[in-house]
Amino acid sequence: MHPRSLPGTAMAILIGCAAIAFAAPTATADPLTDLLCNSGSAQFCPPVQPQQNLPNNPPPRSQPPQTQPAPYYKNCDEVRRAGQAPLHRGAPGYAPHLDRNNDGIACE
Repeated sequence: MHPRSLPGTAMAILIGCAAIAFAAPTATADPLTDLLCNSGSAQFCPPVQPQQNLPNNPPPRSQPPQTQPAPYYKNCDEVRRAGQAPLHRGAPGYAPHLDRNNDGIACE
């Protein structure tokens, strides 16, 4: 090899290494694998691991608030014993069968 061609050869190697280093989308521990994979030979590329964007501990699913069922009164005597008389339309425990004149106030 001629002594004058040595700087040109070193420059070519340096440029080649830089091209491989900066053009590689992912690097493995093996430079030969990187070189073969980046040259277009997909058979030499390591398998790509899918990235999961799921957190390790997903937050617990929120449960709807527990609601108490509206009380049911068979008649106005039960409403009075419970201390709820009179009942207004829309209030828990109000039922049409307790409102005889249908004015919206039961057990008056």
